[in-house]
Amino acid sequence: MTNGSDLDFTAVPPSAVPYVWADVEPMIAKAVETSDGRYHTAAVLDGILKGELALWLVFDNKAPVAAITTRVVQLPKTRAMAMDWIGGDRMKEWLPMVQTTLAKYAREYGCTELQGYGRKAWGRWLKPHGWKTDYIAYKMDLSDG
Repeated sequence: MTNGSDLDFTAVPPSAVPYVWADVEPMIAKAVETSDGRYHTAAVLDGILKGELALWLVFDNKAPVAAITTRVVQLPKTRAMAMDWIGGDRMKEWLPMVQTTLAKYAREYGCTELQGYGRKAWGRWLKPHGWKTDYIAYKMDLSDG
């Protein structure tokens, strides 16, 4: 999908992922680093290749500038599209286009909501587009005794 500028947003077929992964992995790696070692990019790639995650890319004249993984989550009373790993640059430019496309795609799969996971600071970019904070996750490390 094109937004009228040089930016395009599209899903990447699993068969094409090996051809773009060298460009995508550094973007996804920045998001994975926020998991405190609970995930790694190899697991993300494996999930994409197995069809557990869908990979979407924002391109600027054929060069990827952002990567997003999505998955459909079946909850007890609803279905949601979750965006687990988001990385890249220029969110302010591509966010409206990405949100519109993913909302359409989610509705086609029977989803009633989008869910996104990211840093607290993203709130300033997301709020003008109708997003609200749903919850804040806390964790306690039990590995030290």
